[in-house]
Amino acid sequence: MSTEPAREPGAREPGARPAWVTALKGGALLLLLALAVWYLIGHELPTVEQIRVFVEGFGAWGPLVFAAVFVLVAATPIPVTIMAVSGGFLFGMAQGSVVGVVATTAGAWLGYWLARFLGRDALYRLAGNRVELVERKLLGKGFLTVLVLRPVVPNWTLSYGAGLVRIPQRDYLGATLLGGMPGQVSFAAVGAFTSRPSWSALAVVAASWAVVVVVAVLSWRRSRRETGSERETEPEADGVGTAE
Repeated sequence: MSTEPAREPGAREPGARPAWVTALKGGALLLLLALAVWYLIGHELPTVEQIRVFVEGFGAWGPLVFAAVFVLVAATPIPVTIMAVSGGFLFGMAQGSVVGVVATTAGAWLGYWLARFLGRDALYRLAGNRVELVERKLLGKGFLTVLVLRPVVPNWTLSYGAGLVRIPQRDYLGATLLGGMPGQVSFAAVGAFTSRPSWSALAVVAASWAVVVVVAVLSWRRSRRETGSERETEPEADGVGTAE
């Protein structure tokens, strides 16, 4: 079971900073999210062809620019699907998959720290007891929780939520990488198939999503078993207390 490193000497507890600092940081996080939502609502997402033209305009730096934009998109509410498919279209299935996995994981990590640094104090001031309750329930279950939710919850929602309730970074990154890999490979395969149709690309898409389903089901079943075990131990503890 992974745990968070010990708090540094002199570090403030969540919510202990001056109110104006908490409000400023929370406002900055809300502003970033509002800008992303504004773009999503007020603009059409670019097509694969438009992204290709944009990337090719940077010449040899194009792949690096594409990866950087991908990371930024993955840290916002803007869907990453178009970027993932474009990666396969531009660079082929293998390279597109690598770019997609690395970029989405890096973007998720960025979102995690944005929420943790900017929003945690504000959340703690608003609902400190409830936040502590959630954190206690997630103690030792961060990896499994993220792995179960990764295929069904939007990337940015999970990133920000994990940062706000302080799921251990190692658990979060490991589960994000493992849980997001099949989906990114399948999107890259779709892009590669669009560019160069082949049966192998279709097979990769099918296999990737089969892995997503299997991982999600196994993780969910394990989560249910652990929850059931905890419930079974509760009456025993109550019984001991009553007997005394």
